[in-house]
Amino acid sequence: MVEFYDADDGSWHRGFAGDTLNVAWVLRALFNEQIQIDYLTRVGSDQVSQDMLDFFESMGIGADFIQTDLDRTVGVYTISLDGSGERSFSYWRGESAAKRLASDLSLLSAAVRKTDMIYLSGITAAIVDSKGRKNIMSCLKAAKANGSLIAYDPNYRKKLWSSWDSMQEFTSEITKLADIMLPTFGDEVDAFFDESKEDTFSRLSSRGCSEIVIKDGVNPTEVMFSGDKLKIEVSCAQTPIDTTGAGDSFNGAYLAARLHGHNIRTSVQRAQRVSSYVVMNRGALVKHEILQNAFNE
Repeated sequence: MVEFYDADDGSWHRGFAGDTLNVAWVLRALFNEQIQIDYLTRVGSDQVSQDMLDFFESMGIGADFIQTDLDRTVGVYTISLDGSGERSFSYWRGESAAKRLASDLSLLSAAVRKTDMIYLSGITAAIVDSKGRKNIMSCLKAAKANGSLIAYDPNYRKKLWSSWDSMQEFTSEITKLADIMLPTFGDEVDAFFDESKEDTFSRLSSRGCSEIVIKDGVNPTEVMFSGDKLKIEVSCAQTPIDTTGAGDSFNGAYLAARLHGHNIRTSVQRAQRVSSYVVMNRGALVKHEILQNAFNE
């Protein structure tokens, strides 16, 4: 999406961001050119869509599977901050081309056919229609059968789902496929009325996921891995300037650390550090050098 935030001088700073793009951005920063990172979405044929494609190219994020929609454009959001740096958003995505990113099963299948890892967010699942969700599940099942790892952040946003039942059905299906689940506890409370992280662990592990990482702001990150549980304190909490992208940057750094071969505890600690630096900067995407320094600190 196109991101705007107040530059504090009466003007707006324009950039590109969004939950899954934020994760791809962090992965690109932490791997340089060591691995190929592709992004799948749908854009329009207007200038701002071309600007977004140019941005992907300049950052080394593959765009070969990005589709063009002649009738739509890209979504837009603005960031508003309160005195503590907590963000809220205003969205314009009624004509977002991304709503159709999963409409063509053959294109979607081609995009995920030869991947080592696929990352998906519940926001993507929420904005596409029921046919799109069926196409996503079909492709993920085929990719998993071919050896792809699947990572999923439920990222529950009530306003985006057409119904609670459709959200529950999709979450149940994808949890059975996911190798790594990256929920935020507050979202799980809103979506499933979990009273404790034990409720979240129990529900997700009962559906077959063996690596579950529960984010909870400055509260300890709790992990279940192959039945064992860890509670990892956040030792690097900062007074935030802008919390936009904090959870996404955690996800990207955690996945990067796991792909680098680090154990669970080290991966969480590196992800916590990266997230703590992200909230000290405006906007969702923070300079690669900052992310690299935080990850390797």
